[in-house]
Amino acid sequence: MGSVLGLLAVIAGAVALFRSLPRGDVDPFGALMGGLGALLAGLGLVFTVLQYRRERESGAEGTLAKAVRRHEQSQYDNVLGPSRVVMPVRFRFTSPPGGPEGRPESVSEAEWEDVADLYLALPDSGGRRLVVTGGPGGGKSLLAKALTLQLAARHVEGACGVPVLLPLWSWTGHPKGVRPADEGLHRAFRSWLVEQVSGTYGRSPALVERVIDDAVLVLDGLDEMDGREDTARPRARALLTYLRDNRRRPGNVVVTCRTSAYEGLVASVPLAGAARAELLDVPAETALSYLRRQSAWLDGGGSDRWAPLLEEIRASPEGPLARELHTPWRLTLVAHAYRAGTDEGPGDHRDPAELVSRWGRQALLQRFEAGSADRLPSWRWSMMPVRERLRTAVDSPLAEEMRAEAEEYLMSLYVRSALESHPGPRRRYDAERVGAWLALLAGHREIAVDRLAGRHVSLQDFVLARASLAPHRLWPLGGRRLVRVVDVALAAAVTLLVAGLAFATVGLSVDLAMCALLILATGLSAIEAWREDLSRVGVLHVGAPRRLLGVPAHRLVRIDRLAFGLFNGGGYGLAVGYHLVGETVTGPADLSAAVWGAAAAGAVLGLVVAGPWSVETWSTVKGGAHGRRYHVFLVCAALRRRLPLRLGRFLDWAHEGGLLRVDGMSYRFRHDEFEQYLWRRHWRSRLVPAVVDAALGVFLEADDAPDRQTAARLIREGIHEFGEYSRALTLVCPLGVTRAVRVAEDELASWAAQLGSGTTASEVAEQRRLAWRAVLTLHERAEPLC
Repeated sequence: MGSVLGLLAVIAGAVALFRSLPRGDVDPFGALMGGLGALLAGLGLVFTVLQYRRERESGAEGTLAKAVRRHEQSQYDNVLGPSRVVMPVRFRFTSPPGGPEGRPESVSEAEWEDVADLYLALPDSGGRRLVVTGGPGGGKSLLAKALTLQLAARHVEGACGVPVLLPLWSWTGHPKGVRPADEGLHRAFRSWLVEQVSGTYGRSPALVERVIDDAVLVLDGLDEMDGREDTARPRARALLTYLRDNRRRPGNVVVTCRTSAYEGLVASVPLAGAARAELLDVPAETALSYLRRQSAWLDGGGSDRWAPLLEEIRASPEGPLARELHTPWRLTLVAHAYRAGTDEGPGDHRDPAELVSRWGRQALLQRFEAGSADRLPSWRWSMMPVRERLRTAVDSPLAEEMRAEAEEYLMSLYVRSALESHPGPRRRYDAERVGAWLALLAGHREIAVDRLAGRHVSLQDFVLARASLAPHRLWPLGGRRLVRVVDVALAAAVTLLVAGLAFATVGLSVDLAMCALLILATGLSAIEAWREDLSRVGVLHVGAPRRLLGVPAHRLVRIDRLAFGLFNGGGYGLAVGYHLVGETVTGPADLSAAVWGAAAAGAVLGLVVAGPWSVETWSTVKGGAHGRRYHVFLVCAALRRRLPLRLGRFLDWAHEGGLLRVDGMSYRFRHDEFEQYLWRRHWRSRLVPAVVDAALGVFLEADDAPDRQTAARLIREGIHEFGEYSRALTLVCPLGVTRAVRVAEDELASWAAQLGSGTTASEVAEQRRLAWRAVLTLHERAEPLC
């Protein structure tokens, strides 16, 4: 804002001085404004020089290391939350084989805080390399942040290069036709490194260029480079091949990856010369200690209420609850879920013992005995010891179904618990709106057209994708057609305005040809505004604020575009005013107030058209067609009550509350499992009511049919539509609901078969009763999800 006021002051001072020239003196007000503008400009220059000198004095590596510590510490603290309680996760460390002595691999267990020492103890002949593996929610990303912070602190001692943490999902892969061993891939990868480090840590690309070759690259999310279920993983394989075969490959590398994904890669393209740290599941005693410390911070004590849950985990380590609560992420989830108040009042908290009563080993055994088809005959079952019965139930699909139910329940409490522990204004947004907004954002996923192989897109394709929170990609959420129509209307309005002013000022004279190019260019912008893909239109800047000679790049962009809007708009307004007045003048002093007023109006219009105002956040859109469409999208989405008008502020607020995280230069959801839950919630609101209505409609239409053959035909036609919904429903609903859908579909089909055959009326009536009961069961199971 200071740069804007300074530039306005310079313009005002220059205009005042310019108008006073014919009188041979300087207007006091003009001199004051000009002096203030010069002062602000001088201060900006001094700031630039001082920043540059600081960078020179501390060195490029020291400057980047400070930025890394500041940024990663902020993100690390945000993930831990206000309690700052760290889960003491252990990992199995396997040293790399070989070395000068040809030593074999060694395996040992170590604590979380030992990872930096173990990494620095690796042989440094061709660079230190480490692979961190673990299951979903095992703490890989948090360990990567902790390692980055520890190495940044050790950099001061000269123990290693500057560590930089980079998300691999943002690496688009090697260019087509370029092999991993080629020089072209190295240049592309290095260019991506410089762009990501510069954008993430706010340092100039020139500074990053000087230190990136000696940096420690902490590459997070090797498994996220390809689709969730893409077993071939071509992009991940290409990167590992590059890190192994390219002559100019980086030496110091840390890679995180899910265990299942890395096991599929390690046989053919392992990370050459790398040690491995395999994160272990959290033992019951460690989980108990963590939950008690979290409870002591969040609840001011009251840790005894966790005793039934921890006793359940200890007594049944293979049960549904133990399966659900064996990772740091899920333990964090349950700790915060039972921090949230109940509907009874803000001071009344939920009791974690309800997890035991609903999904503990006794609940599992009761549900298994009540309805499992896998159970032995009752006389043999009653003779089995309780331990044997429980083992049979634990090995059944019902145990996994109950684990998924517990996960869904805990996820449903997470948004509310995040709001109650938010460090900022808690009443800014309510839990219902926040959940709906996040679900809508999680439902916005993009897939590559080449992955479809010519077939129609299905919901299954979006299961494998990940949400895109880049603002310039969110515009379809405002209404794909509505946003484009308004965007075109704005561009067309500018076209009509320019053309109207041209006709009003110069008429149909020869001078009209001078405006032809301007009118043509503005008209083409209206045509281009209808396009869905704006990747080649306008100026796009997405990312964290960067620096140029110490000045944040977004400030420079604002100044450039502000100057463009002021001077071009003011100049056009001056020309229009001059033609409208039609006076003959010999100098600026002869211009009337109307001409100067037209110049001022043109300058203001130039500011609006240039659009220097943008949302300043980790993911931001600035300028050109992308910026215009982004702001159109915000207005359309707010008017349709889909998203808040100040979306950038909401994303910042959600990040502060632990619902989102910063990954490189953009926001992402706190965890992949949380994103998947929100995605399922988004589609349930559309699919579940449609499925229930379709089932009820099929039954009621058949029940009102005039004869049996017509009823059978209506059921068969309805089941076809019902089946289309039910296949999609299996992707977004718990197993209990999908099972109820299949039962309802089967019972309706059996009813249709009996109606179309010679079955007696009593048998048809019995099947009708079974079909109606199945439809009602589906309604009861699906109602909580609607």
